[in-house]
Amino acid sequence: MERVLTRDGSPTLRSDVWDCAYHSLHGAWTEAKHVYIQSGLHAQSLCQPQNPLTILEMGAGTGLNALLAVKWAHAAERPVTYYGLDAALPEASAWESWWSARPESAKDLDPWARAMRNAWEEGKAWQTPWSTASWIQGEAASWRSPLRADVVFYDAFSPRQQPELWTAEALEPWLEALTPEGFFVTYCATGEVFRAVKSLGFAVEHLPGPPGKREMLRAHRKGTTFTP
Repeated sequence: MERVLTRDGSPTLRSDVWDCAYHSLHGAWTEAKHVYIQSGLHAQSLCQPQNPLTILEMGAGTGLNALLAVKWAHAAERPVTYYGLDAALPEASAWESWWSARPESAKDLDPWARAMRNAWEEGKAWQTPWSTASWIQGEAASWRSPLRADVVFYDAFSPRQQPELWTAEALEPWLEALTPEGFFVTYCATGEVFRAVKSLGFAVEHLPGPPGKREMLRAHRKGTTFTP
């Protein structure tokens, strides 16, 4: 596994196993903020302005989305509980290489990032005054969520690397984990994925994508009315 700098200057890791980067090469942090924080967590917070929010992520990876969600929770002063599923965490040396190249604007997140990483390595939840972040070890293809989430971050490797994780059968348990007003968000906007989500009876939105992607996908239960 090697560190790669993306076009916005932020780092990602490239998996030797999948021959694929963990984040967008057009801008790792830019995409994470656009897809998962702004179009997912923040938009959902506008639909439920008073309630605590729960996030469920497929593909916890380096913990970037979790960290950005915690940062958002503190800025918004909204309680956020995060659960991220992944088969394994990146090895400590790879994670350290990735985090050491973080953007200058993220230097103040260093204590949080390291505390979260340490807690996850020990199998513990990491807590702050406004958030709790937990890593769940498991395989996405066989895991069924006992949780209900206001926002689902679906951040698997692309359909080219892991086509089995983008079928209607694979997506269904993650969509069904949504609360009645919940959002499912992902960077992947292929026609096949749009059709798979729609075939499960969910409403699909075509939203502008981050740099390098024309569109992203956001889905919710049909019949839900909101003003994000």
